[in-house]
Amino acid sequence: MKTIQVHIVLLFILISQLLQAQQETRHIRQGNRYYNDEEYKKAEIEYIKSAQSAKTAPKGIYNLGDALYMQNNYLQAAAAFDTLRTFRVDDDIRAKTYYNLGNSLLKLAIDSAQVAGEALAQSIDAYKNSLRLNPADGDAKYNLAYAQKMLEKTQQQQQQQEQNQDKQDQQKQDQQKQEEQKNEQQQDQEQQQKEEQADQQQQQQQQSKPQEISKEDAERILEALKNDEKETLEKLKQAQIRATRVVKSEKDW
Repeated sequence: MKTIQVHIVLLFILISQLLQAQQETRHIRQGNRYYNDEEYKKAEIEYIKSAQSAKTAPKGIYNLGDALYMQNNYLQAAAAFDTLRTFRVDDDIRAKTYYNLGNSLLKLAIDSAQVAGEALAQSIDAYKNSLRLNPADGDAKYNLAYAQKMLEKTQQQQQQQEQNQDKQDQQKQDQQKQEEQKNEQQQDQEQQQKEEQADQQQQQQQQSKPQEISKEDAERILEALKNDEKETLEKLKQAQIRATRVVKSEKDW
């Protein structure tokens, strides 16, 4: 009796596991149907559900990356493929994962110039990792060469842009310096004009108002005037004396 009960329990556990596995793989199958019908958003949702189970997580994440890629969500697709590096999968799947990662990063570089250099460098690493696992993959070789040429071209463009920016910055600095010098010259001219006007005004004021003399000069002038006055009075006095003199005739009348 006990043996029968044990078998029943084991059978129940096995059936539960089978049902659970079917439930987990159901999301992948449904996601695949949506993917084939080009309903990528619905497929994305099903793959996310399947990724919540440890058993179906690797396949669900891989398919999720494909669905995101088809929706042009290259950054999220790259993140999904990059996540698979933490799972144990065979070399064939890992090679394909690196290849898809490289494609996602390459598309990201084409769409976004701001991250082009970094995305291209990472895509090159991804293609190289894929070729290490599958050296015969012609598509990976071709995409690797394409990404390398694109990175070289991007670096040249960035270098040219930096040189142009440096040239523009230098021109701005030179122009700013010239403007500063011009302003300084203008300020000097204005200051000089103000000083000349002030000098002219001062000269005009000096010409318009009587000259001031010191006390000593005034006393000397006054003394000189007194002396002149004395001499003048003396001369007048002498003249009067001469005028009152009688002129004596030399012959008789």
